[in-house]
Amino acid sequence: MLNNSFNEWGIDVGHLLGVRIRVHWMFVVYALISLATASDKQAMAIYMAVLFATVLIHEFGHIFAARHFHLDADRVVLWPLGGLAFVGRSRNAWEEFWISFYGPFTQLVLGGASAAWLYFNGAHFLFMPNLLMPLVSVGGPEGTLGLVVSIIFTVQVWLFALNVLLPAYPLDGGRMLVAMVINRVGALRASGMAMVLTLIVSGYLLVQANQLLGFCLMAEAAMLYQLRQTGEIYSHPSFSYGSSVYSSKSSKATKAKARAKVVSHLRLVESKLCPKCGRSLSPTAKMCGFCEISV
Repeated sequence: MLNNSFNEWGIDVGHLLGVRIRVHWMFVVYALISLATASDKQAMAIYMAVLFATVLIHEFGHIFAARHFHLDADRVVLWPLGGLAFVGRSRNAWEEFWISFYGPFTQLVLGGASAAWLYFNGAHFLFMPNLLMPLVSVGGPEGTLGLVVSIIFTVQVWLFALNVLLPAYPLDGGRMLVAMVINRVGALRASGMAMVLTLIVSGYLLVQANQLLGFCLMAEAAMLYQLRQTGEIYSHPSFSYGSSVYSSKSSKATKAKARAKVVSHLRLVESKLCPKCGRSLSPTAKMCGFCEISV
């Protein structure tokens, strides 16, 4: 993920409901370049405003879900690839799933409302063989209001498809998928699945001419690979609560065998072991993600 200094680059635009909102300088540059190169500057200005508001609402979906679980949530950073909501560390897969879900859920609400308005004003909808834009509106009312609502609908479809239909980590769909399987397969296999899917999605985005997001996801896949190689995946916020490779119904003998298998697989030439569970940890690790004790 992005480091703290990177996230701090930007402009404070104020506080809303106790949340500090910053606009990253990359978002400002992206908006200026888009406006300068657009043939229809009015439509582009509306699009950028809708994108800004939609991403902000999306991140507040994560914020409110985190607060429901009594986790800290007090900062949002907006940048060209979406937004980053800084929330407290989830305690289990259930919390992680719902915190991830309520971001895209806002697109269902906004998209449904805008689609209903367009439909009752003469528009109809077509399904497209495109994972990034599977549904488009055709026809509908003319004028500024019709343009604004059409753009709102388009942005909701695009953002929902990006976050849910493409199960890449750390997009919301990838996080939800990890949360659904991690307690059954463990952190190692869940992170491996996330890494492979992220590489596939990054390749798809590169082919679809979305190079910036494609390269960012490729970097995320490389990060997951590095964490898996060093054993630090067990300390990662999205995988630490699922360090076990067995289900709650497994026998004690099966649990012990599975744990020994993972420790053996990840043991490093230069490493240290958790004094409680025996897992192999990076020499720089300060905590065992499974036992949650200092090492």
